[in-house]
Order: sequence, then C-alpha cells, then structure tokens
Amino acid sequence: EPLLQGVRNGGGAGVVPQFPECVAHTEFDYCFHFEMPGLAEHRQRKLQEIDVSDASPNTKKLRRRNSVEIKKFAEKEMSSFAKRLQERSVKRGLQDEDHGTQLKDLLKGFVHESLDREAMNMSDGMSDLKDIQTLVVDILLNFFRRPEEGYETFVFQSQDEDELFLCVRFTESAALQHAEESKYLVQIDPSALDQLGIKLSSGPRNPAFLPFVPFLRRGKLLRLYAPESSVDGEEEQKTNYLRKVDRIRLLYDRVTDVIDCNAMRRWLLMKDFYPVHGYHALFWLRKNWARMKWFYQFNQPIDRIHTYFGSEITLYFVFLGMLCRYTVGLILATAGVTLYVYFHTGSMHDTVHNFLLGSRYHYARMAQAVITVLWFQLFVCRLRQKINWYMNQWGDDVADTSDVKKLENERFSAPAQPSEVDESVLSYEATISQRRRGVFLSTVGTFLFILFTLFCVTCIFSVGAALDRSGKSWGFSTAGYAVSVQIKVLKYVWDYLSLKFVDLELHQYAANFNSSRALKTFLFSAINAFAAFFYVAFTMQFTEGCPATYPDGCWGYLCHEMVIIFATYVIFTLYDIVVPYGMLRYRIHKENVERKKTAVPGEATEFTMSFLESQAKMDDYGGAEQIEDYCQIVMPLAFVLMFGITLPFCSILSLLCFGLQLRADAFKLTRATKRPFPSRCTTEERGGALGVWMVVLQMLTYMATVTNCALIVFNLEPFKDWNLTDQLVVFYSAIVVAIVLQIAIHNIIPEVSADVALARRRHERQRHVIATLAHKCRGQVGNIVGSQVADIRQKMKAAMQPVELRGSHHIELTTVPKLDSTGPYSQYFILPE
Repeated sequence: EPLLQGVRNGGGAGVVPQFPECVAHTEFDYCFHFEMPGLAEHRQRKLQEIDVSDASPNTKKLRRRNSVEIKKFAEKEMSSFAKRLQERSVKRGLQDEDHGTQLKDLLKGFVHESLDREAMNMSDGMSDLKDIQTLVVDILLNFFRRPEEGYETFVFQSQDEDELFLCVRFTESAALQHAEESKYLVQIDPSALDQLGIKLSSGPRNPAFLPFVPFLRRGKLLRLYAPESSVDGEEEQKTNYLRKVDRIRLLYDRVTDVIDCNAMRRWLLMKDFYPVHGYHALFWLRKNWARMKWFYQFNQPIDRIHTYFGSEITLYFVFLGMLCRYTVGLILATAGVTLYVYFHTGSMHDTVHNFLLGSRYHYARMAQAVITVLWFQLFVCRLRQKINWYMNQWGDDVADTSDVKKLENERFSAPAQPSEVDESVLSYEATISQRRRGVFLSTVGTFLFILFTLFCVTCIFSVGAALDRSGKSWGFSTAGYAVSVQIKVLKYVWDYLSLKFVDLELHQYAANFNSSRALKTFLFSAINAFAAFFYVAFTMQFTEGCPATYPDGCWGYLCHEMVIIFATYVIFTLYDIVVPYGMLRYRIHKENVERKKTAVPGEATEFTMSFLESQAKMDDYGGAEQIEDYCQIVMPLAFVLMFGITLPFCSILSLLCFGLQLRADAFKLTRATKRPFPSRCTTEERGGALGVWMVVLQMLTYMATVTNCALIVFNLEPFKDWNLTDQLVVFYSAIVVAIVLQIAIHNIIPEVSADVALARRRHERQRHVIATLAHKCRGQVGNIVGSQVADIRQKMKAAMQPVELRGSHHIELTTVPKLDSTGPYSQYFILPE
C-alpha cells in the first residue's frame, strides 16, 4: 500500500506502512522537491501552541521570534505568487477574471496535451499558493499511482517541516513497456551471438545496439544488468534489462510528455526535480575514484562512471584523464630539451635563469615549440580515436531513432503555436525567423562585450606604463596582477550576460543551449585571457616600451605573467573543491541549527539529515557547470600551447592544474552536487561526440601554430633583428610547414580505428540477422491502400486515452512522516561517510 494512502486513512507520522522494496535500497529514479508555505504555517501554529510556562524567558523569546520568521516566509512566498498571477492575467487581458478561475487556468496550462487538459479534474476552493501547491502534489501523486503507469512512490517531509519530497521509481515492467513504445536503444547479450548463428573468434565482440522490441526479450537476446545497488555486478545479480540511467531517461520522457515541470518550477509550485543518487554506487565511486589519494593515477573506472552519469559527463573525464597522461609525455620531452641545454652549457644556473626563466637559447625554444604543436595534434587525433571507441562500446555511434526526448532547456518558454512541420499540430517551439533574430542579437551582444574587454586590457596596461615612466618600478607588476583580477571579474559578468544572450536564441533543448553558450564563452575567455599576453608579446615594445624592471624586457614580463596565471588557476581549482562541499555542509548545518531552535518539548535535539533530503541541499550540475569545468582545463592548456616557450616548465604547472581538476570534479560530482541528468552524446553533433569542445581543440591547434611562429620570428634571435619583409617570409613559411606536419599526423592516425570500423560492420550484420528473424516471427503485413488510411486514423484517435489528472485537494500534508535520525526509516537513508 502506498505510503500516503496510510496517511489519508488517518495514519500519522508514527504509522509505518508497507513501502516498496526500492525504499530500502533508495533505488529511486527521480525526486520532486516542494517548498510548502502551508507546512511552514503549520509549523508556526505548532510553535505558538507550545506550553512554555516552565521555559526560560530567553527560550520563550527565541521561539516567538522563530514563529514570526516562519510566518513572514510563508506570507512572502504567497504574496509573490499572487502578484505574478495577476501580472499574467493582465498580459492576457483577463484582469477581471475570478481568482479561482485564474488558478485553474494556470494549472491547466502546465499540461501539454489537449486531451489530458480536458480530462483534468480539480476541486474548487483554491485561494492561494499553498492550496495550488497541494493540488500540484495531489495531481502528481494521481499521475504516478495510476495502475497503467507503473511507478513506485515515497513521500516524506523535511526535518524542519517546511519542505515535501516525492520520490519516484519506474518499475522494470512499466519502463520496458515505455521503452518498447518509444523504440529505446538496448544492447544484445554477448551470449546471444551464438544463438543467432554469428561466430566471432577474434577482434571486437561487443554486441550491437538496436531499438527495443518484445521479440528480443522473449527470445532472451537482451543483455541483463545488475541493479545499481549491487555494485559488484555479479552474474547471478543481473536481472534487469534496463539500467538506472535508462529508467531516468524514460521516466523524464514520460512525465514531461504530460506535465510541464519546468513551468511549475518557474511559478514556484515546485522547487526542483532531479535524478536521485544511487546509495551504494555513489559510495563506491567516492571510495574508489573521488579520493585525493588517487591524484597521480589517471586510469579511471570509465565503465562505472558511464553507468552512473551517462556518456556526456563520462567523455569529459575521458578527455581529462587522457590529457593528464599525454601531459606527462610533454613534461618528459621538455626535460629532454632542458638536459640538452644543460649539457651544452655545463651550468645549471645558466640553464635555469637563461632557458627556463629567461630568453636565451633560441634553438632549444624552437625545438620546444615544434614538440608542443606536434604533441597537441597527436593528442587531438588520439582523443578522437579513443572517443569513437567508447561511443561504439556504449552504442552512442548509432543514429538515435527513438522517441525519447532529450533534456529540455529549462529557460525556454514559448506559447503554443502551429508547428512549422505540420500546421494542424500545436507545438511549443520558436519559428525560424524568431531564432534568426535571436542569433543576430546574441552575436552582436557578444561582440560588443568582447570590445569592452579589449578596452579594459588597454586601459590597465596604459596606466601601468604611465606609472613605470614616472619612476614607479611597481607599475607593470601591479598591471599584471590587475589583469589577473580583471580576467576573473569580467568572467563573472560574462556568466550573467551569456545567459541573457543565449536566451535570445530560443533553444528548446539543453544540448543546443549549452553548445551555443560554450562556444561564446570560449571566444570571450580566449580574448579575456590572451589579449594581455598578445599585447605584451607583440605590441608593448612599439607603444609604451618594455618594462625596465625585468632583465629580459617584454619576454621576462611574459614569464612573470605566466607564473601568475597558473597560480591563479591552481587556486581556483582548490576553490572548486572546497566551496561546493563547504556550502553543502553549511546548508545542512544551518537547517539543523534552525530545527533545534524550534524543537518542541519531547522532540530529539540531535538530527542527522537523511541521504534523500541532503541531496536537495546540493548544488545543481548542469550545462553551466560543465562549461566552467571545460574552461578550467582548456584555458591552461591554451597557455601551454601558445606561450609555453616563454616558460618551458609550465607543462609541470599545467599537469598540477589538470590533476587537481580531475579529482576536484570527481569529488564535487560524488559529494557536493545533485546527480546530473544522464544525457546521451551522438557522433552526429558538430565536432563529434565531444560537441563544440572538439571544435575548440581543433581551433587551438591552429592558434598554437600561429602564435609560436610569431613568437619565434618576432621575439627571438636571429629573426628579431631582420627586416620586416624577411620576417614575414619566414613567418608564413613556418606556418605552412607546421600545418603540413599537422595534416600528415591527422592522416596517419584515422578518426576511426580499424577495430571500431570492424565492430561497426559486425553490428550491422547482427542488426540484419535480428531484423530478418523478427520479420519471420511477425509474418507478412498487408498493404494499406485507399480509404483505409482515414479509417485507421479515426480508430487511432478514438483509442487514445487521456491521462486523468485529478486534484482532490484533501491531502493532509502535515501528517506525512519525516526522515531523520530518530525516524523509522533512518537505517535506510543515512549515508555513511
């Protein structure tokens, strides 16, 4: 019997109903989180009714103050909602509409299909935010508890009694039915190849992925998986056809087919909805992957990461781990060049001060530049090859023909209008003209902000040069630190503006939104970070003149700036570890303190927040956070590639940045952030599976080529003393030679390895064999001609059953039990450290 059913029948917090098996293992797929003013008011009344005759005056005063604060919170939330509702009615020209009708109209607007909207049944008597929130919870419960849906639900209050959590799990049978209806991709079991008469004695043996059909399950041809709670993955535990990441995608697709959860969140009717962490799998990742003791080990449990987070986040860690290993190779190459200089000079002091920190030994620097450029081209080619291998293993290189929708952009909002594909169908999407206008405005805004960034850099160095000319030896040093601060300050401004710019482009799906924002963010970050370095390297000597306080002039100043930049990136990487986890602990501690302040006599004063509730206090990890993590890697890498010859040992500093970032991100994802949506990558995207970031990496290869050639020709002997014509001839010739070498490496190392190409051909053969068997089992299907089409469409329309969403408005939410260290469920929901 569902938990809340016992509450409806008169049970209270002390009632321990029979709950589904998934509760004991916290194998929920999604959680819907509500901040409830009604519950807050209930808490406030409870505090007012306490008999505190024996309490001290300070205790009385404290409880009275907390009671007033809770009441203010509830009133503020409800008045804000009422104001927004009135503004909505004014925009629609219905300002005289009855308040209850406004609420009903708003709630019906959150239902996608017209049939479901017409079938929606709500009680009267709604007056404010707490009533409509209760109706939202009731509607969701009615949706999840329909017999034909097949969900398991669990409802509980927060320990401070002002929040409500609805946890949902897609049952295996219902998930399989939805997978069949949506043609979700599943994998053949390796042992089924023999049953299909396919013999493979060598080479890749990973089976193919293909759309789910019942024939595959009845023939026992599908691969089985162990539940996420059994992290050992023993053969006898493999009983599920779908993994938890599959159920999360299918559940999201099913719920958002009917209910617009993003709109509910924008209207404060739902605080958040997110995938739920797996109790045991998360603990395994914390222990075996996310600890700092694995700092110098770059091999990662990629398959487990993919099973838990999906391919989009896993490919980020594939990229980062591979970059760390290749950076070790670059360090060894740099060490070889340094040893050559040392044996050539015979002096360690001369090697350190004139090569590692100076501007001499130009031939060694030329060799370092060639090594760096070719090293990175080799890395990009091998990265493409590795990603294609993983995509083949995961089935993501197959064209996704399923009807399972991608993650929607939560910031997208558009009215229902006739679809451009079929005008007889209403769709929530922008027109082509609206998108083009938005892209134009977004591009113009980005360009203007980049110009402002260049203006700031020019002003900083002009002030530094003026101070240096006036006898202030610290003028250029201060300008260097000011540039570092300017880079970070303008970045925070850009984080806000970029959201506004990309919103103008009206992207319906999160992947498109994030790709557009990522490309703009990289272009801005490159200008923001590199403008100062290009100014110092190529312009300063002709304008303000090189600073006299540095022995090697502009070159020495570049070395100084490189040290500052890498120190800044190391500090912000540590910041990325400490702040998210610190904020999580602070939120939990703050809630525990407030709970103790308002504890009624007889209640426990020590509370341990449950594993399920603590996830609501975690930060989100979405597109913005992933863009930030990529930039934390790509920008130091770009400095190594373009200005590494000014500070040859910067490859060591970059490895420190990359290694720290890898562990920081692993720590953050397993301890401080909610579980991200397991998005699926495809090779059809621009740049391949890595998306826009592969385009960025390819751009860096050409930027590194041009910059290194320019540094060598215009700043190092013997070329810097030549006339401009000879310098330009050498500059262009060097670029041509470097590009030819890069093209040669690209052709020698194909994007798709021989093993992956063979695996793809084998997968095509397996799909053909299964399609032939399925066709024979199904039999021949007659042709449909003439007026039969209209009859079939009429029957299909009559057979469509709307989802009956009912809001009975009689749930007593205040009797829903809590999860804390004193509750009956604490043994299941307290995660060990």
